[in-house]
Amino acid sequence: MCGIVGFNWEDKELIKRMHLKIKHRGPDDSGIFCDKNISLGHRRLSIIDLSKNGHQPMFNRNGDLCITFNGEIYNYKKVRKELIDKGYSFRSETDTEVILLGYEEYGEKILEKIDGMFAFAIWDSKNSKIFLARDRLGKKPIYYYFDKGKFVFASEIKAILEHEEVEKEIDEQCFSDYLTLRFSSGNRTMFKSIRKVMPANYIICQNNKIQIKKYWKLPEFEERYNPSIEKIDELISESVEKRLMADVPIGVFLSGGLDSSTIVAYMSKFSDKINTFSVGFGDSTDERKYAKLVAEKFSTNHKEIFLNSDFIKELPKVVWHFDEPLADPASTPTYLLSKEVSKKVKVALSGEGGDEVFGGYDSFNNIEIIKKLNKLPVSVSKISEFFAKSSSTFLKYPRKQIMLLLSDILKEKDLYKKYQKLFYFPFDEKDKKELLNDDVLNKIKNQVYLDYALRDSKSLEKGSMLYYFNDWLPNDLLMKADKMSMAHGLEVRNPFLDVKLIDYFSGIGNKYKIKRKIFRETIKNSLPKEILKRKKQGFTLPLTNLVKDKDFLDLIRNNIEGIKKIGLVRADKIDNILKNPYEFKNEHRLWVLLNFCLWKRIYIDGEDYKKIKI
Repeated sequence: MCGIVGFNWEDKELIKRMHLKIKHRGPDDSGIFCDKNISLGHRRLSIIDLSKNGHQPMFNRNGDLCITFNGEIYNYKKVRKELIDKGYSFRSETDTEVILLGYEEYGEKILEKIDGMFAFAIWDSKNSKIFLARDRLGKKPIYYYFDKGKFVFASEIKAILEHEEVEKEIDEQCFSDYLTLRFSSGNRTMFKSIRKVMPANYIICQNNKIQIKKYWKLPEFEERYNPSIEKIDELISESVEKRLMADVPIGVFLSGGLDSSTIVAYMSKFSDKINTFSVGFGDSTDERKYAKLVAEKFSTNHKEIFLNSDFIKELPKVVWHFDEPLADPASTPTYLLSKEVSKKVKVALSGEGGDEVFGGYDSFNNIEIIKKLNKLPVSVSKISEFFAKSSSTFLKYPRKQIMLLLSDILKEKDLYKKYQKLFYFPFDEKDKKELLNDDVLNKIKNQVYLDYALRDSKSLEKGSMLYYFNDWLPNDLLMKADKMSMAHGLEVRNPFLDVKLIDYFSGIGNKYKIKRKIFRETIKNSLPKEILKRKKQGFTLPLTNLVKDKDFLDLIRNNIEGIKKIGLVRADKIDNILKNPYEFKNEHRLWVLLNFCLWKRIYIDGEDYKKIKI
């Protein structure tokens, strides 16, 4: 796991600045290569072959190919053997060299052979070509800038911004999407001139032009298999075992939920020395007691991390590491957890993907309820809506929010819009029409990717899956896992996002995935009953508790005032949200606006994140 940077001309000073900007991603080693039509940089976090043989940028024997690589290739030994059988010889034990020589043999088709998480660039000097690729699911980020023949790429946006020609202009469409989704959707970033390489895509830069191609697509979500518990058990075992490949200590993020507990259970088949880590706030969201149950059952080397209210002071650092606003409330806890974990291990397994693959989200599990609500007679819907809204006035959080959400769902007439309410988006289409200035509304599409996924697939189930895998996973969960862990030089691996697992579960009927039915059947004898019985609880910040704190509200007000001056939103609407922090969804709206305003101060106004006090 590392950081990569580069561009298609020679400039030693620029490449030095760029690779220094992401030194946190690779504290163990660094390297630069410059020639007439190329500049490449690398920061190394040594995981496999810790020797100097793994130094990057790395060349093949002829010296006509050069690679800078970020990630892990889990099947590299298999591909390595194939290449040796074809007459290739290796100078290292790294997976990096396998990609490099694999490209020499197979060209762009090397992407079809490797299994892992990656972002890499190969300079092919014979053909004066840059080959830049990202893994199938987008576990590793890679960004690029292209204008007037100049092509710049990096693992993080902050490195690209070192190029003085990159304009720091806000992308209005991205801003609109962010208000709803909490992240930058699709290939956009909050910078108009910078884009993401999409998952399963690669870019060819040649003759000062770029071509973008896709090399893999998600399997169809339709019934193909009669599911087998034995097969699922085998697939999970394989996916966990292959991710234990390392020449350094490995740990597990253990929340005490179903996903992380399952990883520990399967990991215990292959190792008797497991390091587990959990974090808590000492309130109703604290899961440490469940994590402890799992740790005791499998005799792990367990460490608990307690966060008090001071954790919010880390938010400017979190925003700086993200490069753009990502208002996932779990970001700061993940950042602090990674900080502590990195003191003990260099690799950690995590449960991202479990909900998407096995069927864990409430939005997916409640589809049938939404369909039934949509069939209610209008008179019954209106009475139910009135009852839900009225009863909310007598209830406290979270029941109050649940009744208000139910009222919101019943009020909506369109099935797809009804369903979208379950995602608890801070700002929906109607909200944004009231919040955004007219000139912004005239430039953008008010819909988000989920709208198109639902209507194009003509199925709530399929549309949900497309959203989870194509937008939510790469642009929120996996971005958070990468940026928050690599801020501390820690590599995170996701066993449940194994391509074989995804293919298998995409081919079984939804009835087996509702409330994770068949997954639970598979693991029921492996975990404590308390873990199997407990309700799903996300790893997140207690936002409602935060907005009850007067000092925190003052902090939000002081930071959000600045958004009224940049011409994107209506000032009176912002004032209304600030005056009514306890209204339905306003705690999430405030969090989204706060993260954007901190990002603007750091990346647009040029403030030093280290000097921003919270």
